[in-house]
Amino acid sequence: MSHRLSEEGPDLRRQATGDTAAQLMTAPAVTVPAIASAVMAARRMDEHGVKRLIVVAEDSTLQGVVTRRDLLKAFVRADADIAHELREDVLKRSLLVETADVKVEVYQGVVTLSGNMDRRSRALLALRLIARVDGVVDVIDKLQWKYDDT
Repeated sequence: MSHRLSEEGPDLRRQATGDTAAQLMTAPAVTVPAIASAVMAARRMDEHGVKRLIVVAEDSTLQGVVTRRDLLKAFVRADADIAHELREDVLKRSLLVETADVKVEVYQGVVTLSGNMDRRSRALLALRLIARVDGVVDVIDKLQWKYDDT
């Protein structure tokens, strides 16, 4: 959908005709803490209608800039690559889970875990670790366990 400049409002018209960086910039600057998740950064971009965020440390010093493209890279991964990482790195290496007992399905970044694990606490830990993997959009828990040790 295309918009004419006159339909965008006075701020965009002012920015489009600016001669200095100050006249062209979005003010106030939209920032995100350096420790923010990619999801939080994406939400902040959407809320403020910006394509870039200034990343700041706890003391408000500039750390860098994150763009929409940077955030997309974190979410756009092949489902097969995500599934492989979950089986090999998270379940097998980190949690020492026998992967034959756990089925990992990934469709458009949504992970479905089913099958059996020995302890409920280990299943809950697996869910938390998997949710943090780059490219994972959501985790559907269909796991069962032998012992409820929570």
